[in-house]
This record gives sequence, C-alpha cells and structure tokens, in this order.
Amino acid sequence: MKMKMTDTTQFHEEHAANAHRVAVSGARDGGASGELFCIEDDYTDGWRTPDTVLLLHGIAERAETWRAWVPQLARRYRVLRPDLRGFGRSSPLPEGFTIADWADDIEQMIAALGRTRVHLVATKLGALIAFELAQRHRPWIASMTLAGMLPSPNKSLGPWLDDWLAMVEGEGNGVERWANQTMPGRMGTCLSSVAMQWWAHAMGTAPAASVAACFRLLPGIDGPSHPERVPCPTLFIVAGAPVAVDKSSYDQRPAAADLQRLRESVAGSSWVEVPADSYHIAATHPDDCAREALAFVERIDGTLVAEERQ
Repeated sequence: MKMKMTDTTQFHEEHAANAHRVAVSGARDGGASGELFCIEDDYTDGWRTPDTVLLLHGIAERAETWRAWVPQLARRYRVLRPDLRGFGRSSPLPEGFTIADWADDIEQMIAALGRTRVHLVATKLGALIAFELAQRHRPWIASMTLAGMLPSPNKSLGPWLDDWLAMVEGEGNGVERWANQTMPGRMGTCLSSVAMQWWAHAMGTAPAASVAACFRLLPGIDGPSHPERVPCPTLFIVAGAPVAVDKSSYDQRPAAADLQRLRESVAGSSWVEVPADSYHIAATHPDDCAREALAFVERIDGTLVAEERQ
C-alpha cells in the first residue's frame, strides 16, 4: 500500500492548546474593539516564576513564524507569540493603523495577561514596534533584542514600494506572488527551495489589505523616532556574512554602517553577528539568533535579580 506523501512546502496553522484571545481597542477602532490572538509556550520548571519573552513578527507574518525559536527560549522563559493586528488569527487592521497603534495593542495585551517583566524580541516591522514600546519607558520592559531590522524602511524599501503594491493588489494571491518574487532578497542564499516555498505560502496567508496598508506606512518611517530615549538593555543581532544576493532581486539587507549608527544612538547597546547573508536572519538562522537572544536575556535577567536582592 502506497503511503500518501505530505507536501511539506504548505503552511499549516499551528494548533495552539495554550493560546490567549485578548480584547484591545484604540483610537482607530471607532469605539469598537479588536482582538489579539497570542500563543503561549511554557516549558519551564514548575517551581520557577520566569520572566516573559515577547516575540514580535514582521509584515505578512504571524505567530508560527517564530516556532523554531521556541525550543530554546521556552525552556527558560514563558514565551508569548502574538499575531499582530491585521495578521494571523488576530482581528483585521483598522484604517490608518500606525506603529504606535500596534504598540498600544501590545501594552493592553501585557496588562491583560498580568506580566510584570518582559523581554522584547523582534524582527522587521516588529522591531519598529519594539522601539516604540521601549522608548515609552514602561517599567515592565526588561530588555530588547532586535534580530533583523531596517534602520530606515523608507530608504531601504521606498524605491520598490509601488512595484510591491502592484504585486499585492493584483489578481489572485498577490501577497504570495510578492513573497515569491522578493524571497531571495529577504532570505539570501541561506534556505533551500523547499524552505523558500514554505515561507511564501506562510506569508501568502496574510490579507492583502493588511500588507498594502503596511507598505503605504513605510515611506513615512525613516527609522525609530527617538532611539536615544531607549533606556533598557538592547541587543542588535545582525548578519555577518558578505551579501551574496544580486541587487536586482530586491536585496533588503541594510548597510552595516546604517545599523551601526542606529546602534550607537541607543546607549549601552550590544552587537553580535550571525553567519548569515540574509536580511531576515530570524527566519534563516533561528537557532543562532535564539541562542544569542537567550544568552543576552539570561545575562539581563541575572543582573536584574541581583540588583533586586541588594
């Protein structure tokens, strides 16, 4: 009897036995309320009271895109993987949504879940949201780790946005079409063709309206608004291998000098490289990135605990 082969390139929504659905509302909701869907992973020892690690994804992504990070992080910390508003199983994106609005959603979720000390870990769009949260000086933010981000989305992506909008808003699954055509410039040479197809299918589940709204937001973003106001310990994880992608394939990796300037504007921040030639290092090198993030969070966690005991 011949066994049926599973197409491993297809994206399958993760069954989440331990997930939260949190009501959120803001200025864009017109008196109504939205909802954040958030997966929680916790494999910590039962006698511990661990901090929380909050993972914030990028455009056209969702909680499942962080799955490879979970084994390392969730053994030591409670891990929250929300679908940002407009993506995954969270509610649709209201008109005119901004980085500050996404940050407001996250603040409401953290308050609803009663978390008192949280380590932000973010990539791409999520990194801009993390910066917005960090510069608000909230006492529950213990640290921030940025694994792949653009110092200036406008500078890096602005020349392509009209093309990308045409792809996304065209007939058929425009988001998957855009994801396919831009994937080499996102992932570099680090992933197999099967992995590239999986990512295109996963990103293709995002609503075209949400992706287009994000694209229209990017020209107004030249970088985090006030990085000098970030008070928490911050780690930049960056790609360290030479760029191997032709510029014609929408190479999205920012210049190292631009990232260094951003890092220098965040007082006391750290910098570590992983052996990647990709922009989306959180996707191409999840084990390396998770290892660096965990080591950083554990150092900060230990320092905070020691200070509280003094």
